[in-house]
Amino acid sequence: MVASERMLVVGVASVFAWEVVESCRRSGMTPICVDNYGGADDRLPNLIALSELDDRDIPWILGMAKAEYRSKASVAIAKSGFGEPTSLIDPTAVVASTVEVGHGAYVNSLAVVASNSRLGCHAHVNRSVSVGHDCKIDFAVSVCAGAVLAGFVEIGAAAFVGVGATILPQLSIGAGAVIGAGSVVTKDVPAGEVWAGVPARRIRANDEELVIQCPHCGADE
Repeated sequence: MVASERMLVVGVASVFAWEVVESCRRSGMTPICVDNYGGADDRLPNLIALSELDDRDIPWILGMAKAEYRSKASVAIAKSGFGEPTSLIDPTAVVASTVEVGHGAYVNSLAVVASNSRLGCHAHVNRSVSVGHDCKIDFAVSVCAGAVLAGFVEIGAAAFVGVGATILPQLSIGAGAVIGAGSVVTKDVPAGEVWAGVPARRIRANDEELVIQCPHCGADE
């Protein structure tokens, strides 16, 4: 992560923005919350509208959690003239030295990411998540609080893994897939499908239009 006394938290019309604010503070940085959409909590620190921001070269990170919103916001913010985002790893998280961290990735408090894993651009690993060794988490993936990914799991771009879900070893979750909270995934999940249950099974298609490539580097991983 680029060292800076300030960090822009962009896209803060979400209660999750407070999580990112606290990670900034624990990292010794001053968060500046930029509302590019409207409707942000006016208690957020140093809250300004996008139109009020003069310097767009300050390191920045997204302030929302849902994969759909992260993927689309990354495009909107790139078009607004921001530079390349930086990553943010909460000081209470444990990320192995062999983990590859893409720009804009965020690892929240008490998460663990094991050796030889990869976090794609704008990937989001929430509180107390356990990511096993040799996992691959692609662009704008959201892994929600308490989820467990065993070893060699691959999650495609803009997929969403719900709170407390478990994904067994050597499985793949396709791009844009959604895994329901508390689910136990025992087989590969195709792209663009919603799965839930114990064991998880297909519920329906995911009809959301998703961005699956990073607007900064063109990568989907």
